[in-house]
Amino acid sequence: MFRIGLLTSTAMTAVALLLSGAPHEAQAQTAMHVADRDANARFLCTYGEFGVSFQFSGQSSYLHSTWERVAVPVTGHGQTVSRIIVMEAQDSRTRTDAFLAGIYSNSPSGFPGKRIAGGKGRAGRRCGPVEISIPPTTLKPKTKYWIEEKAGHATSYTSLYWATNPNTKRKAYVQTHKRTCSSSCSSSTSPWTKQSQGPWFKLK
Repeated sequence: MFRIGLLTSTAMTAVALLLSGAPHEAQAQTAMHVADRDANARFLCTYGEFGVSFQFSGQSSYLHSTWERVAVPVTGHGQTVSRIIVMEAQDSRTRTDAFLAGIYSNSPSGFPGKRIAGGKGRAGRRCGPVEISIPPTTLKPKTKYWIEEKAGHATSYTSLYWATNPNTKRKAYVQTHKRTCSSSCSSSTSPWTKQSQGPWFKLK
């Protein structure tokens, strides 16, 4: 089914380019590139996602905030990384498309520690690849790191989705936090909890 749909999409794109008057060789190459990119993105986005969010609400006598973060472990091989690519989408209710992603150290407890390098990405309305530029960072061989994604605090409601990768053996870890203030404040942060699937990402 997937291959048939991809070939059909490719053919339709090629016809449209022919009618536009572009050179034949460029038409074919562009058609294949666009069709492959769009079809592959849609295909990966059908397997599920992890929520990445921040919410804040309150009045003069009551404040409430929550957030949810996602991280996945990686092992360094001596490579230098300057880009993190993820498969991302917006929730229809979100008030911003911005999110943060970065490389984190491995803490003594075996979970994400301090941020080493990070940057900001912007998710589209439809699920697709998002590239986040970070300062060039060398990952030491046989050393554990974490790729973590979280929502910024620029608006009162941010809700995005990090798409899963059905082919990865790396499992995601999720952490949530809640804070409430009325006459006094209370807060709680969950432990990092291992999931049954892992997110889609690339390091370049």
